[in-house]
This record gives sequence, C-alpha cells and structure tokens, in this order.
Amino acid sequence: MLSIRIAILSDDRLLSAGLLRIIDSEPSFFVVGESDRAAFGPNLRPAGPQVLLVDSRMEGALALCADLRRQGGPAVIFMAAQDDDGWAMSALAAGARGILAKSARTVDLVKAVHVVSEGQVWTRRHVLAGWLEHLATGSGAVRAAEPNLERLSEREREVFRHAATGLSNKQLAKRLAISQATVKAHLTSIFQKLGLRGRAELAAAYHGMLPTARQDPSPLRVPLTTKG
Repeated sequence: MLSIRIAILSDDRLLSAGLLRIIDSEPSFFVVGESDRAAFGPNLRPAGPQVLLVDSRMEGALALCADLRRQGGPAVIFMAAQDDDGWAMSALAAGARGILAKSARTVDLVKAVHVVSEGQVWTRRHVLAGWLEHLATGSGAVRAAEPNLERLSEREREVFRHAATGLSNKQLAKRLAISQATVKAHLTSIFQKLGLRGRAELAAAYHGMLPTARQDPSPLRVPLTTKG
C-alpha cells in the first residue's frame, strides 16, 4: 500500500501531538513535516505532502488554503473547525478538501485523509450539499474575479478582509472593537454593494475565485463516506 504523505500546521502542541499519534498508528500514513505557522514554506514544500492538516484557528489559515489551491498545492484538511456552517462554506470556497470539527474522532480523521487523498471532499453532509447546490445554481455569467472594493467604505473594506479569513461576527466585533450588530450591518451593506449572496461568496470573491456554474473547472465529487 502506498503511503500518504502528510504535513501538519498548528501552533497548538496538544493538537499536533495528538495528530502525530494517530498518523504514526496508521501504516499507510507518513508525516513529512510540521510547522507552527499557516505557511507552506521551504521546510515543507520539498517534502511534497499530499495532504496538509491545518489548524483552522490559525491566523491566515483560509488565505493559505486559497493560495495552495491556486498553486496546485496539497489538499487541505482543516482541523478543530468551529461548528459554523458559514465558516465551513468559506473554507470550501477557499479550496478546502476536508473539514473536521473539534469533536472529530480518530476514525473520522483516518477516513478523511483517505477520502481527500483520492480527490474527494470530507465534511458534514448538509454543508457539502449546500455548497454543491450553491455551485449548481450560480448565474453562469462571467463575473469579475476581484470585487470592486471602491464601492465600500474604509471600515467595510476592513470588515470584508477579516470576514474573508473566516472570523465569526463575534470575533469580528472583538477584533474591530465594535458591536456584533454593527458587524452585521456592515456585512449586509457589503453583500449588497458587491452583489454577494453570503459569506461563502464573500470568501470566494476575496480569494479571487467566485464560483459560478460555468467557471468551476473541477466539480467536487461527493464520496459515500461523507461525514453525516
């Protein structure tokens, strides 16, 4: 059986140690590198990992995922993900191939790595169904990859950038020292001004890959083992 080359990105030592124990116990898994930053640098790139286990709580995790998708890098599985469908849709928009919650079991991780290494997607079934429906019901019209940020106020641009990294309304409010109601009002204005239909499209627009039925060159395949 061919080994699946895996790298781990997390600044949480307990999470990294747990992942290493699981990987070491699987004969078909092989760790080729670790890092405590959300970056695919020279210490990892030469090792050629097929799957990248990324701590979803790290700053810049979604941006890294989007960069790797554009570069044809390893498949990203987000670990310790929050139980938030909006964030999950943002992660899929950024190119994530797997999403595992904090409560994920060892068997879930093992299955997810195998599924993702085969070019498929592992996430909660209703999230994947929603994402596929989102792609299938796109207008099909060619739309600008980069949104026209000149339409946004300076504060809205700031909210736009932070929201695209997957921060929740509560986290955004804390980061920007404003109320959650104000965050919600800014997001509503951003969606209207840029013609976006929610956080998934916001993240996709930010990362330069707003999906439509015509534009997506590699439709996602739904595995029978998708997490329910």
